[in-house]
Amino acid sequence: MNVSRREFVGLAAAAGGLAAVGPAVAAPGGKLAVDFAVDGAPHTPAEYAALLSRLAADGIGVDEYSRGGVVERLEARFASLLGKEAAVFMPSGTLANHLAVRTLCGPKRRAIVQEISHLYNDSGDCAEQLSQLTLMPLVPGKATFTWDDVARVLERSAGARVVLPVGAISIESPVRRLHGQTFDFGEMQRISSEARKQGIGLHLDGARLFVACAYSGRGPAEYAALFDTVYVSLWKCFSAAGGAVLAGPKALLADLYHVRRMFGGALWGAWPYAAVALHYCDGYLDRLGAAVRVSEELLRVLSSDASFSVERVPGGTSFFRLTPKTPDLPAYRERLKARGITVPPPEAGGFWLRTNETLRGSSAAAIAEGFRSALS
Repeated sequence: MNVSRREFVGLAAAAGGLAAVGPAVAAPGGKLAVDFAVDGAPHTPAEYAALLSRLAADGIGVDEYSRGGVVERLEARFASLLGKEAAVFMPSGTLANHLAVRTLCGPKRRAIVQEISHLYNDSGDCAEQLSQLTLMPLVPGKATFTWDDVARVLERSAGARVVLPVGAISIESPVRRLHGQTFDFGEMQRISSEARKQGIGLHLDGARLFVACAYSGRGPAEYAALFDTVYVSLWKCFSAAGGAVLAGPKALLADLYHVRRMFGGALWGAWPYAAVALHYCDGYLDRLGAAVRVSEELLRVLSSDASFSVERVPGGTSFFRLTPKTPDLPAYRERLKARGITVPPPEAGGFWLRTNETLRGSSAAAIAEGFRSALS
């Protein structure tokens, strides 16, 4: 089912309520407690330790070198959520993306990526230096490339003096460097269909995939079905202190824990990450849907106020830019903090804010009043 953003963000209420798990959403005494600086639910070290203690009281099966125990339960849960046969815990998204593309490429050493993607920009050339892959970047500064873009690379690779076939296509969506802009879904479908005809592996860097779902109305498995493998971050949405999950076919991932160890990624005890992520994943889309409803109303209110300028990202998700009419943004940020509203440091005259589930326990009117009252 494909529904509009407005229709989708009302689904949680129609379903009869939110899941009980999730972060505290209001401070004592009715004070605001919203955080626009993070993707998930923020924890101090003490709060994280207290949560682990509560989860341990209910029983946590410990793993051994990231195998078994609650890690195995986490892998099974995310495989189910993503509609895949299997999943493997990874200590980081960097390793998850790298090993996915490495595995999909096999002997075909070229992989197509977005020029602005995390794998191409933020992984220290790991694919090139550690796995002898050649990343072929497309469409500088854009979220979406087309099958025609891919076809031109395939034609050049096949017709070169030395034939260098493409083994994999990796797509990041939403794109972090474009403040959560998504890859066009129709083009994603076309690329998936054409690549499969040619035996090219497909990987989705879906670090914030569940955020995209909250805005598009599509389920995680609907996106994941277009790809062989998909990576999801455990800390961006699911509030763990670290970690990632890579999901895909059982035959492809069956021995990947050996490669994970070879790259130094077999943590002796991954249960502190897995237990918290497992705690937060159930009901997450319901909770985020409630937060999105608050956010959409907040943006409507602030957009109608001459004291603020609001910028939405075309094809975007949870990020938006707020520019308040005040001369001292650092001081304004501190006044917001005193009112229970956390925002990131200012950039170029404004703030890049993001919606997360901390908004769901407050009203848009109360948050808007906090932004207004902090102006002076």
